Amino acid sequence: MLQHWIWFAQCEAVPARTKYVLLQHFQDPEDIFHADEAAFVQIPGITEKAVASLMEKDLTQAQGIIDACAAKKIRIMTYADEAYPVRLRNIYDPPMVLYYKGVMPDWEERPVIGIVGTRKASPYGMNTAKSFGRQIAACGAIVISGCATGIDTMAMEGAIETENPVVGVLGGGVDVV
Repeated sequence: MLQHWIWFAQCEAVPARTKYVLLQHFQDPEDIFHADEAAFVQIPGITEKAVASLMEKDLTQAQGIIDACAAKKIRIMTYADEAYPVRLRNIYDPPMVLYYKGVMPDWEERPVIGIVGTRKASPYGMNTAKSFGRQIAACGAIVISGCATGIDTMAMEGAIETENPVVGVLGGGVDVV
């Protein structure tokens, strides 16, 4: 259930890698939610702080996030979803939940090139970033960036000119400026 995935992702005292280990042990966040303290102690490397966080069994915040996302037309994808990007799934500590707007590109069909840089770039740097973004996208790659002011923005602007997909990864969320 989506509420359990969001609850699990929101357990900040549980490191991302530990979440992955827990999923391997329990298979599903709903099982993790219903587990008792004794079940967690058996997990290698789990801390008391993480166990305490997992023992907070309140889904109110998770439901609030679901409701807010629905109102803002923000989509939610979990680690278990078939569309979850394989490349992201295979990193050391993949995020349990992704929030997004728009259409997820086909990550496996195209190369993905990240462009990030300074916020206070020179005019030459800004023009070069825009040119790189445009050329990379025109060659069929997906340009991905943090969308910060400066180099990031210019690379995205160049890529968008080609009408090919671009991806902005936002640390604060799709609804937070």
